[in-house]
Amino acid sequence: MILVIGATGTIGSEVVGQLLAADERPRAFVRDPDKARQLLGEQVEPVVGDLDQPETIEAALGGVDRLFLLTTQSGRQPDWERTVIAAAAGAGVAHVVKLSVFRAEERSPLRFARQHREAERVLEQSGLAWTMVRPVFLMQNLRAMVRDGAIYTAAGDGRVAMIDARDIAAVAAAALTTSGHEGKTYTLTGPEALSFDDVASKLSQQSGEQIRHARVSVDDVRSALESAGVAAWFADDMARLHAMLAAGYEDLVTDDVRAVTGSPPRTLTQFVRDTDGT
Repeated sequence: MILVIGATGTIGSEVVGQLLAADERPRAFVRDPDKARQLLGEQVEPVVGDLDQPETIEAALGGVDRLFLLTTQSGRQPDWERTVIAAAAGAGVAHVVKLSVFRAEERSPLRFARQHREAERVLEQSGLAWTMVRPVFLMQNLRAMVRDGAIYTAAGDGRVAMIDARDIAAVAAAALTTSGHEGKTYTLTGPEALSFDDVASKLSQQSGEQIRHARVSVDDVRSALESAGVAAWFADDMARLHAMLAAGYEDLVTDDVRAVTGSPPRTLTQFVRDTDGT
């Protein structure tokens, strides 16, 4: 039995779909079982839980031998993942696949990257078999970035090898259902590093709508996120990330998706074509 934590999010729901396609019948750790059934289908077993209530995690892990762990970006994230990992070790789970972030490092200037590395270290020291999945920028995030015919970034000419959530999910599902992934860390990228000028051009070509890349300041990014209700620390991280992207932070293409799944990652053109109008 596979338990998916984070099953109703962008990546988690794709992981569930990939597991179903592999003839698995995963269990989903959720707050709202009705919403989960509507999103994930009747073949998935929803189990109600709360990461702030350890007893619900322990109950959800009954009979589980594999775990996909994805939690939202929060100041509580290290505590949540530490609690889940401890419960998984106590329940005798055989393998944990953790969704992390690109360059999760203890000395990263990004708090969320430091938090993920902290959780990775806890998992590595738990005695459990593990696989770390570290994707770069998500193509699915682009939709929310388009406002009034423009993508607003402080990334300048920086290039990003952004990835489709479906390819991340394919790697995670393979790690959960096939052998040979224990102790591995996969850095997941798309097949090409693109500037946001390139991104705007490709979105325009596919959608028929003229979209431009509007270059704004790091402070503008931070202020816009804080105005949208994003926590100050995370808004600061995202603003800092834009500046790092401008300096080439995610200008890297790996072959890990193909190596794990046997198929190349989707291009941005494929992503836009497949999701146009959704």
